[in-house]
Amino acid sequence: MKKDLKKVVFVFFALVSVFYRFIPFKLPNVEFFSSLIAFTLLGFNKKTALSVVPILVILSDILLNITLHVPFDFRWEAIVIVGWVLVILTQYLLRGRKIYNVILMEIVGTLAFYFITNSMVFFVFNFYPKTLLGYITCMLAGLPFLRNQALFNFAFSFIVFASINELGFGKEVSREPVINENA
Repeated sequence: MKKDLKKVVFVFFALVSVFYRFIPFKLPNVEFFSSLIAFTLLGFNKKTALSVVPILVILSDILLNITLHVPFDFRWEAIVIVGWVLVILTQYLLRGRKIYNVILMEIVGTLAFYFITNSMVFFVFNFYPKTLLGYITCMLAGLPFLRNQALFNFAFSFIVFASINELGFGKEVSREPVINENA
């Protein structure tokens, strides 16, 4: 029963992650994919996260491009997939039993996505001059998107924590406070 409920919650998070992207009035760079990754890593495993999340991102991008009639750019798609894979790997390294770990997974994952995608945009596209000032300009241009993503991922981390804890998924998350083991 618990296994079936976990799958239902996973499918719900996956559907929300994909279809939220179709809401026209949403804030830029507010995505549920980071929370889906955290839930998947804590409730399932790294293999599931590495296989399902990139497929969902590509699927939702294809659907967005079909519905919005925007040409599909494989360079951009590759940048986004690399960004999400990096989020999966950083969240995997930070996963743990405490709310602190879930929040840290979301925030560090957000920063990793920001740095990898903005850096790759700088190097792959010709939007900015290939100088130090061009790189700084590229990174500064992404700050409003980083702010939105970081704030909402922070909020979503509590949803992931509550889902894992209250529904009894995974043995890695607990309500115990973070204790400095070196003290």
